[in-house]
Amino acid sequence: MKERLQEFLHRKIEEGLFPGAQLLVGHKGRILADLNMGSMLKGSRDPKDAVTENTLFNIESITKVMVTLPIVFKLMEEGELRLDDCLVRYLPEFGTTAQKKKVRIRDLLNFSGGIPMDDPAGCEEAALKGDLEKSWKLHYSQDLVHPPGTKILYSDVSCRILGKALEKLMGKSLAAAASEWFFTPLGMKNTTFTPKNRESCAATGVSDRGRSLRGEICQDLEHALGEVLGSDGLFSNAHDMFVFSQMLLEKGIHNTHRFFSDPSLERMTRGVSNAGLFQEPSSYLQYIVGGPKTWFWEYARSPFSFFGDLVSDSAIGKMGGAGTFLLIDPAYDLVIVYLTNYGQPERSLEGDEGWNTFFRDIDVMGLCNMVLENLV
Repeated sequence: MKERLQEFLHRKIEEGLFPGAQLLVGHKGRILADLNMGSMLKGSRDPKDAVTENTLFNIESITKVMVTLPIVFKLMEEGELRLDDCLVRYLPEFGTTAQKKKVRIRDLLNFSGGIPMDDPAGCEEAALKGDLEKSWKLHYSQDLVHPPGTKILYSDVSCRILGKALEKLMGKSLAAAASEWFFTPLGMKNTTFTPKNRESCAATGVSDRGRSLRGEICQDLEHALGEVLGSDGLFSNAHDMFVFSQMLLEKGIHNTHRFFSDPSLERMTRGVSNAGLFQEPSSYLQYIVGGPKTWFWEYARSPFSFFGDLVSDSAIGKMGGAGTFLLIDPAYDLVIVYLTNYGQPERSLEGDEGWNTFFRDIDVMGLCNMVLENLV
């Protein structure tokens, strides 16, 4: 299998679909394939730019399932937060209408809070001028686009707001909490927000405003907000992500350290949490925006799942918009970490055509099918 996967990545890189990649396949706790290929920089053949096992990738929305969601469930275990708590209990400034005062933590985790997908008008301009207070106020003052708990609408705005509520509750940043509670005890030394050594990061092009995206996240607004957010911001590598994923597969335990109780882990990673609300996907974009989810995880066995056709009913996965993917399949005791620096500016991925090209080029579906065909 390793040779086939190596050929798969070699072909993608030679075709110019992305400069470099890491691919790690873990089965029953053993690493079956651990590949680091290509370059951190487009067009570079300089050995110092080669992707190694220590290269960091911008994992974008995978932040939601490695930081924001675990923090919520850790706070639940400690009795500090409940799924049916209203957001305004922790973030009173959000409650600008009677309807918004009814939005629950559960709604935010299910993307059913009615919070718009589009960034609030004027918030990017305010943040770029350094007026973060105004930018966050504009986040909180948006009207809902539908009543809470009635419809699924994927929204980074919603996740940013949840992240701020968690920081207020904890009295510390998401970065500090994630490092203290998860990354440091797990030995994840290559997982961080705002990496200090940008030359260790795979570059993902330029932003809409022309920033060089090496060690910085893609959205200009999120960059101006400081990059430590409930939506995006994390950089990591395949080995660290495997360790985190393996902890989840091992019932919340790593090297005798228990991170989550059995009931908490079961609730966080099993089943479809938005049953009765999601729409049956008819495209890859609809799968992301309104399809079945396990909270912030994508439920992987679904029409138009980008995790292939062979995953089990218990499989969950997450995509990062710069071209990174994580699949965990408990039924097969399987982890697949596939990280690329494909990364395009957000506006080039609007609509079905852009997403279809994105998934066809990276082909995580074919990769997952290839791995599972060799295991099952």
